[in-house]
Amino acid sequence: MRLHHRFYVLALFATAVSLSAALTSCATIGGANYVSLEEEWQLGRELEADLNQRLNLVNDASLQRYVEQVGQQIVRQTNMANLPWRFHVVADDQINAFNIPGGVVYVNTGLIAEAGSASEFVGVLAHEVAHGVARHGTQRMSQAYEANLLAGLLLGGNPGLVEQLATQVVATGAFAKFSRADEREADRLGVAFMARAGWNPEGLAQMLERLLAEQRGGGSSVGQFFSSHPTTQERVQNVRAQARQVGGRGLRTNDGSFASMRSRAQRY
Repeated sequence: MRLHHRFYVLALFATAVSLSAALTSCATIGGANYVSLEEEWQLGRELEADLNQRLNLVNDASLQRYVEQVGQQIVRQTNMANLPWRFHVVADDQINAFNIPGGVVYVNTGLIAEAGSASEFVGVLAHEVAHGVARHGTQRMSQAYEANLLAGLLLGGNPGLVEQLATQVVATGAFAKFSRADEREADRLGVAFMARAGWNPEGLAQMLERLLAEQRGGGSSVGQFFSSHPTTQERVQNVRAQARQVGGRGLRTNDGSFASMRSRAQRY
């Protein structure tokens, strides 16, 4: 069965998502998420199938396997470990990673190539998993649903919702523009997930600091990441403080595979 009829009412989201203000300023009733977990995972599978035809996924089994293994390490630390998660590597030198609803995470080779250590890369991966665990994507959909309820009802059907969402993701390098509260929550959860998986969460702070320096230096390779993941010095400081609370003693900064995987990623 394809998407539940509830998504017919959400059809206007494909237009609303391109208007970042609509996705960050509208309020749902009590911050409710109107999309069930089952519907979210079904949407994810359909959107993933479409995106995988549009994105330039790497033809490197070793690199794909490494990202999948590390991603699943993080997922096992969450309350959604019983659900099927998937990880994909995109051949793109832009420093970017994004999550779509339904437990699907995409990582650009540019991000792996620029990470200074495995823990920096894992930090971004944990952050994206955290967005998925917190269901931020479908919360944005719920906001659009409320803002455009009447127009959605008048449409009376689903005009290629998945195709429109996929087009938006490819164009912007993200599913939605998250709020500052979303980013703070994803950072906090990401730090916890990293530590539980045995990774030093200081890596996330270091990667955010690296990206912030790139942005201040006018680097163009981080444009898409910053459009959907605004990074500030305050955010870096918060993550570093959370990492100190966890403590890094006995936690990994690198592994035996990352240097090789980074070299592979640099070929793209």
